[in-house]
Amino acid sequence: MGFVGIQTGFRSAGRRRSLRKTWMPSDRKGLQRLEESTGLAFRFIIGRTNDKSKMEELGKEVAEYDDFILLDIEEEYSKLPHKTLAFFKAAYALYDSDFYIKADDDIYLRPDRLSLLIAKERSHPQTYIGCMKKGPVFTNPKLKWYEPLSHLLGSEYFLHAYGPIYALSADVVASLVALRNNSFRMFSNEDVTIGAWMLAMNVNHEHNRNLCETSCSQTSIAVWDLPKCSGWRLKHTNQCTNSHSRLANCNLHYP
Repeated sequence: MGFVGIQTGFRSAGRRRSLRKTWMPSDRKGLQRLEESTGLAFRFIIGRTNDKSKMEELGKEVAEYDDFILLDIEEEYSKLPHKTLAFFKAAYALYDSDFYIKADDDIYLRPDRLSLLIAKERSHPQTYIGCMKKGPVFTNPKLKWYEPLSHLLGSEYFLHAYGPIYALSADVVASLVALRNNSFRMFSNEDVTIGAWMLAMNVNHEHNRNLCETSCSQTSIAVWDLPKCSGWRLKHTNQCTNSHSRLANCNLHYP
């Protein structure tokens, strides 16, 4: 029914361990049971690097857990839009799904509730599901989310989903797969890039606030701290660690 690609990197082994200790089973049989019960397949998505030692460490993790898809693309933060497109193309080729979900490795996810969201009947075949947002374009080069192509966007971003998790229906992904790579406009930020592509297509924007909760609730599907703790890359590392520990306790709410 759905495929969930968890975007990760070479510095994120700790995040992957945290996910495997909370909502994502660490053994192959457990992962298979989760996939059978929810209709969702889960894999970590990562590119490559020229650093042989990092590739060797990754190879050991792949052999131990068997929960990765390796992309033939350089793993680099500045190339996230390219990686995201490569992910959707690879996932479409490997999995016959109704929806393809992009997720970050620093969120707490309720697979059972995500499954129910994906399974809903929809009249529009091309659907873009996410926690939608708008806001000012970042034009200051000193800011993390600076957009060099801001002159093409104006003063405010168009409606688009937050990057930590969103879903595209199979028809949408099929259209992306059919186009040549050099026919896509790539902005600096991955979520803005996806949003721009969705504007160019006849998609239905489906906003769901339960995909961007900051604390556990009876309806939360995905829980994460943004922008306060985006990517856990702020200087206040302790704050982010404590935040993740709090999110890990979400599994106490499982029925």
